[in-house]
Amino acid sequence: MYWLVLICVLFTPVTASCELIVRFENYAAQSRQDNNLTWHGLDVDFARALLDEAGCHYQFINVPWGRALKMLAEGELDMVLSVSRTPEREQFAYFIGPQRMETIVFAMSRSRPFAVHTLTDLFTLPVPVAIQREAFYGHAFNERLLLEQSKVESQRFIYVADNQRKLSLLKHGRIAGFLEEKFNVLYQSQHNPDFAQITVSPLVVNREPVYYAMSKQSVSARELQQLAAAFKRLQHSGRLKQILAKYGLD
Repeated sequence: MYWLVLICVLFTPVTASCELIVRFENYAAQSRQDNNLTWHGLDVDFARALLDEAGCHYQFINVPWGRALKMLAEGELDMVLSVSRTPEREQFAYFIGPQRMETIVFAMSRSRPFAVHTLTDLFTLPVPVAIQREAFYGHAFNERLLLEQSKVESQRFIYVADNQRKLSLLKHGRIAGFLEEKFNVLYQSQHNPDFAQITVSPLVVNREPVYYAMSKQSVSARELQQLAAAFKRLQHSGRLKQILAKYGLD
């Protein structure tokens, strides 16, 4: 019996464990904390599905987007979700996915609406637009933004550190609106009183896939392989589609 047990132990495949720190922000339907400090939301479900499938242990921490990518680059965070894949970010992060599609829109106050149907409209508003530093709003937008920033006196766009700052600026009439993921705006409009008077323009600023991003500084090749294999299993099982369906994004 002893030898039978020993043989079973030696030849049973064991998934190596990993320990990852995952970034979320307490905002909207993607990730939020309840009164017991438990995380819920779309990206939280995506993270748990992948990490549980990979057999990883994990810690969720609250970090604003403005700091998150810098911490990922330095290895202070291991994973950030819903990240657009760009050549600049590929220098410091591995990408697993695609996770889902992201749609960026222009959000504004119902009491002070603007006619925004094209990027040109967005870049000629009489009041500034709030955007988040290190956020990606699409190649077309970024090219126009670089041209705009080359103008010495341009103040058409202002950077904000977090989502609450955008709401405060809009409430006090300091901005025309802000760029945001459409899913977040729709969710907040139904669940957050601060969004009761917010609407979106018809313009789609950008729509493309977003990914799980892993730090090249802190995630090993073995862990990356482990996570990539887990992602493929989730795809084949239909688990990722089930998560999207839960939030009406299928």
